[in-house]
Amino acid sequence: MPLVSVLTPTQAHNADHIGALWQSLDGQVLPPGWEWEWLVQEDGTNPAVRDLLPDDPRIHYDALGVQVGGAAARNAGLARAKGDLIAGMDHDDWYEPGGLAALVEPLADDPDAAWSCARIRWENPDGADWVKPDVFPPGRVAPGLIAETFTRTDDFPFPAAIATYRRTHLVAHGGWPAVARSTDAVLLAAFSTRWPGTWVDRVVATYRRWPAQHTAQATDIAIRDLPHVRGVIGQRLAAERALQSR
Repeated sequence: MPLVSVLTPTQAHNADHIGALWQSLDGQVLPPGWEWEWLVQEDGTNPAVRDLLPDDPRIHYDALGVQVGGAAARNAGLARAKGDLIAGMDHDDWYEPGGLAALVEPLADDPDAAWSCARIRWENPDGADWVKPDVFPPGRVAPGLIAETFTRTDDFPFPAAIATYRRTHLVAHGGWPAVARSTDAVLLAAFSTRWPGTWVDRVVATYRRWPAQHTAQATDIAIRDLPHVRGVIGQRLAAERALQSR
């Protein structure tokens, strides 16, 4: 029976909303024949998130016991995954009803598509929400288009944290890259240069903006803007073009 592994890296000090993610995941209905598992991978020296999770056989928790960072934590979860597909989901976000199925369906229907992604709704601390306008039409996204769009506009077109991948392709690609931040964006930009994917024209998840999240901190924003993080996407695209032209 086909399986999708939902992969969530987490840390004890800011896992306040992981229960809401579980509630949204528990209510997901997948396409006929599909099942899901939830891989919770805790990063840190004092693991405690297991106590926040219910007793459910679909939850597979693991704690590293050391601080290794988001990319390494995700790759540790990837090594445990048994799914045909890997679906990313951060611990402070959640799926909308039918959201996981909407990401699984195009990969189940199209064996040539190696990834899928879709819209998210941003929920701000003041209660206001926002949905980023689509950059591409729904359906097939050609290899290289995401990285090319980023280097041209300096704006990433997709919410990469919720992207869903074929596990075999993701493992062969090497998993998440060793960059300080924006690991999801750097991964999807590089991965989608090698294989085509699908853009789903519906809101599948909500991205929670809240004061304690990593990506809301000034230091985190500054790191993402450094050339060794944002520049990786452009550097890889330029290197691949140089190799192809030989």
